[in-house]
Amino acid sequence: MAQVKPIQNVRSTVLSGSGRDVIRQLNRSPERRTVAVTFADDEQGAAAERVIHQVVEFLPQLIQERQEETLKKVVNVLLTDVTPSKAAREQARMLIEAKTVILNSGDFLPATEVARLAGFSSTNLSVQPNKWKRNREIFAIQHGREDYLPLYALNPSDHRPRKEMAAILNVFGDAKDGWGLAFWFAGLNSFLDDERPQDVLATDPELVIAAAKDEMAEFAHG
Repeated sequence: MAQVKPIQNVRSTVLSGSGRDVIRQLNRSPERRTVAVTFADDEQGAAAERVIHQVVEFLPQLIQERQEETLKKVVNVLLTDVTPSKAAREQARMLIEAKTVILNSGDFLPATEVARLAGFSSTNLSVQPNKWKRNREIFAIQHGREDYLPLYALNPSDHRPRKEMAAILNVFGDAKDGWGLAFWFAGLNSFLDDERPQDVLATDPELVIAAAKDEMAEFAHG
């Protein structure tokens, strides 16, 4: 990226006094451009002089920062016209379709709705789901500004996370984000005889934990 040329040797002087005093000083000043401001009384003039002195001190830095900011804006505008490659567009299309399938599956509910079903206080319904996430008892996907929790990860009796979910999430660690976990649970899994982990979780959670370990073993070996 082109670099903004630093402002060097900027020499600004604040002249103050009566009109005649300022004119006399200007006649001896090498500066080419002058801005004069007059005030009705000395008190206003003295206050303005203090402010102008401070502005002049930082003026070169402010101008340079504004130049750099403007250059970045120009670059960003130009970059918006860069067309993604065909492969990138296809990958984005597939990702959007996959997320749409998950969101329309009926397997996820807003975190606040889950908290309501679990019987938590309606004062702040997001507190308990956030605590579950922090403790890695459950994962969430984000859509818009709201978290959505997987229903298959909850005990149907009390709408709280199944205890085996913590073990599964511990296996994956940081290898998968919320959407990555959602895709894994919803995908056919050869370790599970081509069944989906989310369908096996309720009947054989230990087998799903084993499938997660198998997934990570393959990931480690590339």
